[in-house]
Amino acid sequence: MDHLEEGSLAPDFELQTPNGVPLKLSDAIGSGPIALAFYKSSCPTSQFTFPFIQKMFRGLSANSKPGIWGISQDSIEETRHFIAEHGLEFPVAIDEHPYPVSSDYELRFVPTLYLIDRERRVRMADFGFSKAAINTIAEELAQSLGCSKPSVFHDGDGLPERRPG
Repeated sequence: MDHLEEGSLAPDFELQTPNGVPLKLSDAIGSGPIALAFYKSSCPTSQFTFPFIQKMFRGLSANSKPGIWGISQDSIEETRHFIAEHGLEFPVAIDEHPYPVSSDYELRFVPTLYLIDRERRVRMADFGFSKAAINTIAEELAQSLGCSKPSVFHDGDGLPERRPG
């Protein structure tokens, strides 16, 4: 298994951002679905994927506050550097070694993306870079916010449909 399966109950967790702000899944889920993007900053596929997640966030945030969280498997300093390097505007929390939340979510690869619904069920799970997964998350979050799906990719963009993590 490469990740928690779709339909599974997503484990609750509480992690902190590099600035010490707590993020607890069960507290946030009442506002709508949450997309979780687990990553390691040294992973080239994570580096490739996160600008598209930021583009999705920016397209959705013009309408409301979409539920997108990055989950870092790095130190505080590495996480801060990754946030700055990629201009991330959505919350990023740190899953410190030995990565208890990543283990609960059965991660084997990064990046791994999840979409968690209001009942804390995994609606979508995928790993690596995936246009389809990012588009699914964008569509579901846009629907929950009552806005248009942001355009993250375009025809002929030269990007692969998938890239393994």
